Amino acid sequence: MATTIDASDGIHSTIEQLQGELPGLESRKQELEQELAAVAQRLEAVRTAVESLKTLSTTTAAATTAAPKTAGRKKTGTTAQRPASRTAKKAAPRAKAAGKAGKEKAAPAKRPKGLTDGIVEILSKAKSAMKAGEINQALGRPETAGQIEAVRGTLERLVKAAQAQRAGRGLYEAARG
Repeated sequence: MATTIDASDGIHSTIEQLQGELPGLESRKQELEQELAAVAQRLEAVRTAVESLKTLSTTTAAATTAAPKTAGRKKTGTTAQRPASRTAKKAAPRAKAAGKAGKEKAAPAKRPKGLTDGIVEILSKAKSAMKAGEINQALGRPETAGQIEAVRGTLERLVKAAQAQRAGRGLYEAARG
């Protein structure tokens, strides 16, 4: 009978030891779950940023390819005095404008509307305020987070330019005027 008491005491001490370990393990599990949630959130944010930057780089590349069309313009020499980053920022819109002017003189070519023009048109035809995702869908663009973020960014620029206005949180409508 002495061995039964010793075995019973060993089991009880093991149970107590394991029960003492439970709160620490549960706490660690919660910490890891919170960390995983934070990593998942960061992952989604990075994916969205990458998609937005891809969209932006495509837009920037299109503006850069329009630059050779400005060859006939008169050079003033002021761009040589500016820092390179400033010159590049100001040259792209000028090149884009010059490219548009050249297209107007030539035979009208069918080209898809730009994102800004498309958004303004959709908002002007909308009967009620719209979300960025709805506008993105109406434009027939892929429904990825990056595409919707690009629409949202363009909407914010339109609001600042008074071409659109916020109708509520995440809702946009055509500017009244």
